[in-house]
Amino acid sequence: MEVKCPQCASRFNLPDAAARPGAKLRCAVCKTVFALPATGGAGASPAAARTARRETGKEPLPELGHKRGRRRLWLALLLVLVLAGAGAGGYFSFFARETPPSEADIAKKVELLTMRNVRQYNVLNEKVGKVFVIEGRVVNEFPDPKELISLEGAIYDKDKKPLAVKKQLAGTQLSLFQLQVL
Repeated sequence: MEVKCPQCASRFNLPDAAARPGAKLRCAVCKTVFALPATGGAGASPAAARTARRETGKEPLPELGHKRGRRRLWLALLLVLVLAGAGAGGYFSFFARETPPSEADIAKKVELLTMRNVRQYNVLNEKVGKVFVIEGRVVNEFPDPKELISLEGAIYDKDKKPLAVKKQLAGTQLSLFQLQVL
């Protein structure tokens, strides 16, 4: 059933279950309380609306709303969020992605690190026995300072297969006493 607000002339669809004569309604636009006329849904007179506003009802008043407009608003908001997510995903997948360095780039970077005073020896440790130590200095010859340079040491057998490989950050210094008791 179609109902018209007497105050602002907004039109609403009222479910047939709630459309009984004399039922109190509240406009979703101007919040005016009015009674459903007995003759149909053409609206009520302003005097009947004022009388309905003065009365206090015990049951809650059904609020008529623009359901179709709300659905459109939620769908538009959802569409904006989906498009924003797709745009952010596209940006990060194409523009913010770093390409892995090539073999030639890695070789050029390795050439800028120089190993000096390299020596190797064994230290007898109290807990684990013999510890093989590679000692030396890594000199940074990059034009700008670098941090967190990682070194990799490997021991190979006679067939050039690695027996043991260990990675370590450059700059770690241990004394002979620390090597013996760690």
